[in-house]
Amino acid sequence: MGGIAIFTKTNLQDYRIIKLKEEIKNYNNISIIDIEKENIFPYSEKILNYELYYFFVGSNFLSDIHFLAKYLEQNGKEVINKIHVKESIISKTLFYSILNKYIKIPEFVKIYSIDNIEYVINKIGFPMIIKHQFIHRGEFVHKIDNEKELYDFLEKYLLEKKINIKNLIFQKYIPYEKDIRVIFVGKPIGAMERINKNSFKANISQGGYGKEYKLDEEIIDIGYKIMEKCELQIFAFDLLLKDNQYYLIDLHHIFQYEGFDKYLNKNITKEILKYLNEISNKS
Repeated sequence: MGGIAIFTKTNLQDYRIIKLKEEIKNYNNISIIDIEKENIFPYSEKILNYELYYFFVGSNFLSDIHFLAKYLEQNGKEVINKIHVKESIISKTLFYSILNKYIKIPEFVKIYSIDNIEYVINKIGFPMIIKHQFIHRGEFVHKIDNEKELYDFLEKYLLEKKINIKNLIFQKYIPYEKDIRVIFVGKPIGAMERINKNSFKANISQGGYGKEYKLDEEIIDIGYKIMEKCELQIFAFDLLLKDNQYYLIDLHHIFQYEGFDKYLNKNITKEILKYLNEISNKS
C-alpha cells in the first residue's frame, strides 16, 4: 500500500487533531490511524500497509508503543522519532540522562527512598523545583523555598496522594530572565519566548503568553544535538536563559503548539505533514 501512517487518538477534542484533520485533506498519501482501535497485540500484517509511521497526539497514553515501533522497524518500516524503537519508557529522567553530558541542564537529583531527602537538601538547596518525570505543561511543577515547604509537600503528595517518590525530580531553581520554547521539524522552525507575569511557570497552558524569540546559533546547536543524541526528528524543547547561559529544562517528543501557532503565526501541523511527505518521497 505504501504511504504514511499517523497514529493518534481520533476522539480527542484537541487543537492539534482538529488541525491535522484539516491539513491532511491536502495529501492523498497520508492516513490517520486510531492507535487504540488498531493497536492489537500480537500485531497483524495489516498494520504493515504503510512505509512511514509517526506517533502523534494521544499515542503517548499507550505504554506499549515501544513494542509497536520496534515491530514496525523490524519489518523494514521507517519510524519517525526512533527513540520510540529503542526506549520503552520516555521521561524527563531519560532525556536528562542522555543529554546531561552535552547540554547545560539545571542540577538535579532523583531518589528512590524518603530516607535520602537530606541528601537532596544538601545537594540542591533552596529554592528548588520539584517536578514529575512524566507530567508536562507545567501541571506538576512546584517551587519549594525552605525545609518546611518541602516536608509539607512530601506529606501531601507522597502520603496523601500516593505519588511515588521515584517519579519526582528535585532540581535547582534557576531565576531565569527568559523562558523559551523551540520547535524542530527536521530543522529549526522557530522559537517563542513564554511570559507569565503572575507565576514562575511561563507555560501558555498556565496562563502565559508568547512572542517571537530570535533563533540564535547556540539554540540551533542545542536542537541538533538533541536530534542526534535522542534520535528525534520532530520535537520541542524548553530553555531558560540566565546570565547569557541557556539551560534545558524539558524536551517533548509529542508537544503542544497551539500557542506557537497563535503568537508566531505558524502552522506547525502543516510543517509536520510537509516534512513527513518529504521523508516519504526520499525513501
